[in-house]
Amino acid sequence: MSFKYPALAALLLAGTSAPAFAQAGGSTEPSQTPQTSAQDDAQQAATDPTLEPTDGNAIVVTAQRREQTLQDVSASVIAVGADRLATSQVNNLQDLQTIVPSVNFGNDFNQAKIFIRGVGANTSTTGNATGVALHVDGAVVARAEAQLTSLFDLERVEVLRGPQGTLYGRNATGGSINLITAKPTSDFSGYGRLTYGNYNAIIAETAISGPITENVLFRVAGKIEDRDGYGENPITGSEVDDLKRRMVRAMLQFNMSDTTDLLLSGEYFRQDDHSGAIHYLRASFPGVPRLAPLGVGGYATDPRDLASEVDVGTITDSYSFTGTFRTELSDALTLTNIANYRDFESSLFQDLDLSAVVNSLQTNGQSTTVQERRIDSVQYSNELQFNYSIDNFDLVVGGFYFHERQRPIDNVGLSRRNGMASNIPLLQAAGVDLDEAYALCGYSPDSVTGGSTIIAPKRVCTRSNLGTEAWAIFGQANIGLGMLTPALDQFTLKLGGRYSQEKVDSRNPSIIIAAGGRGPVIRFTEAGTFVERSFKDFTPEVGLQWEPNPDLMLYYTYAEGFKAGSGENAAGSRTIVDPEKLQNHEAGIKATVANGVSVNLAAYTYDLQGAQLNKTIAGGPTGYTTIFENAAGTKAKGIELDIFGRITPDFRMSGSLSYTDAEYVDFVTLDPLDPRNVATPGRPAYDPVTNPGPTEFGAPCAGDLDPATRTCEIQLAGNAVRNTPEWAWNVHAEYDIPFVNSGELTLQGDVTYRSRVYFTEYQREIESSKAYTMVDIGAIYRTADDRLSFQVFAKNLFDVDRKSSTFALATGRLIGATYLPPRTYGATIGYNF
Repeated sequence: MSFKYPALAALLLAGTSAPAFAQAGGSTEPSQTPQTSAQDDAQQAATDPTLEPTDGNAIVVTAQRREQTLQDVSASVIAVGADRLATSQVNNLQDLQTIVPSVNFGNDFNQAKIFIRGVGANTSTTGNATGVALHVDGAVVARAEAQLTSLFDLERVEVLRGPQGTLYGRNATGGSINLITAKPTSDFSGYGRLTYGNYNAIIAETAISGPITENVLFRVAGKIEDRDGYGENPITGSEVDDLKRRMVRAMLQFNMSDTTDLLLSGEYFRQDDHSGAIHYLRASFPGVPRLAPLGVGGYATDPRDLASEVDVGTITDSYSFTGTFRTELSDALTLTNIANYRDFESSLFQDLDLSAVVNSLQTNGQSTTVQERRIDSVQYSNELQFNYSIDNFDLVVGGFYFHERQRPIDNVGLSRRNGMASNIPLLQAAGVDLDEAYALCGYSPDSVTGGSTIIAPKRVCTRSNLGTEAWAIFGQANIGLGMLTPALDQFTLKLGGRYSQEKVDSRNPSIIIAAGGRGPVIRFTEAGTFVERSFKDFTPEVGLQWEPNPDLMLYYTYAEGFKAGSGENAAGSRTIVDPEKLQNHEAGIKATVANGVSVNLAAYTYDLQGAQLNKTIAGGPTGYTTIFENAAGTKAKGIELDIFGRITPDFRMSGSLSYTDAEYVDFVTLDPLDPRNVATPGRPAYDPVTNPGPTEFGAPCAGDLDPATRTCEIQLAGNAVRNTPEWAWNVHAEYDIPFVNSGELTLQGDVTYRSRVYFTEYQREIESSKAYTMVDIGAIYRTADDRLSFQVFAKNLFDVDRKSSTFALATGRLIGATYLPPRTYGATIGYNF
């Protein structure tokens, strides 16, 4: 096929920039790092249990942008190898939280909500930045929606906990998740795996790799995921929360010399299914007749079902191209450059009343509630990095550039079932050009029809234009103090810093037909909503590590994180919030004890200023009002304990425990579930003083009544932060049993616990998931030559039913929820060659 982006081709071939860790972690061949202590055996066995600890290989990670064994990294890091990912049936980031308890994952409005240590993505409108960075081979994936793609053909996953402001920069205040893909090999090899499970799940994954010529290598990998829904739409009979995904990745590696190579990678992802929607949970304002939900009488009775007159669904197309150039300028100096381009398009369709009731002025006098959200994002980044390493001194310095342009469309209005042109006269009477209205809605009058009537522009149409341009320079030095005096030979000083500058712009032109479609018409122009802000920051890092012997390291690190302000796609919005800034203290111990078992312990405390939070409140011209704001202050303390190793030649185990105490220090805000904050749609406006109505929040006001807006603000100091359990742990065990024909049977199991998780800052039980324990089990048979394998598995063995997120839907005046997967089981057959 023809290349769609000629400018990108030139960029990938001529440009050279981004993290060296993509190259450092790239090879699927054994690392040549010499084994220095028993700790290497333990991390090898725990991270990739198919490798014996006697083969001399150490697990090499590139969390600090240079090759180090896991136990030599003075930071809280977990590495999960390819074998563990495959046998634990980890297919996406939500699956990852089962085996990495410090990672917490939610999902609403088709956006990934990744949290580490109480820091993550707190918003549900596109355009906002994440708080945990995701990188694929060194290239950042900026959109929260784009982080929902599947995991396949990976060498390992590295989870860095805590702020990574120096080396990973923007939007890594909570940490970073690094996906390191499998790379081309010099020998012809590959694998195939086929899984079949309940819900008619079919997962097929394959990869083939080898040489084209002596100096040109290739790798091609692909994956297919199909599954029936966990629920259904009782109105249309369609699946709900089913899965249909296709993905492929192709690589070419050019070994120009023994010291220079270029890796070109292209990836495509496609999703078209009925997932991503929110399910009905409860009315937002029980006992308040004026704020009754808009879908009463049409809700599904099973929580996993979703009744709707339209089929919910998600359609996604994503392309990514990466060029990684690496050359050794000398024995001590290496240059690495990674250039990346990503084109992401996605559409989400759902009915915001979560009900089969067809709302329209013509049928029941209520506002139409069918939502369509389309995202069109183009990003490119480039990072140039120099690594200098001699005895007692390692230095990483570099520069980074990032650009993204988003053009999301957010519509609420007429569905295809009740399409009418009744709002066209309102628009014409208001002097609105219909071509402009259709353009804001993202379609033309001839492209969509409802029966014999052309569907008019919807009652709320917002076509945003959001831009980000960022650059940074950074450096980190690890200085062995033994160069000063032999008495300090066991100490290493870490000094780093990053200077970042970012410019953000936002435009939100919109057409609104107020009062649920009755009028008047409100129009926001692109020029009238344009706003631009610039941010700059310096994030330092200072650390000291002490290694009294090869099997013990103690360290302390002070680090800062920075997340620039961002805009939102909301009708008429001119909001760009202030940045988030985090100061973190961390102390840790990494030890290898008896029998090669590694024990890693990290303790931390941080202060976060300006956490960016999003909510919607019912009422206003559109029926909902978006609030995007900064919380004044947040603080946290916690511990993370990781234990892993080979207990006996046949028995391996690993365990992780995370304790997080994160709360708001000062946050005065409105509560979207307090009816005193909601004006009755239409006229006259609701007065909370003269007519407060029934409420769960006390009277006359739980906080201070604002005399101008007549709303009630509350202080949330002491409340827990979102998406963060206080306690979380996982225990994993594997036991090998010799089997027929010299093969081997491995029994494995996981037990995972999470305490209660609150999905909003209001610390309400209805908007939370109570504590749970989940059990996964499996058995894998491998032939003696390790070519053929057969696995049976069960995940969430006891069918624990828990929410993964909640969201107060202001339009429908109800609370919606998404859910963790139910019990799944199946079998996998694999073949390696």
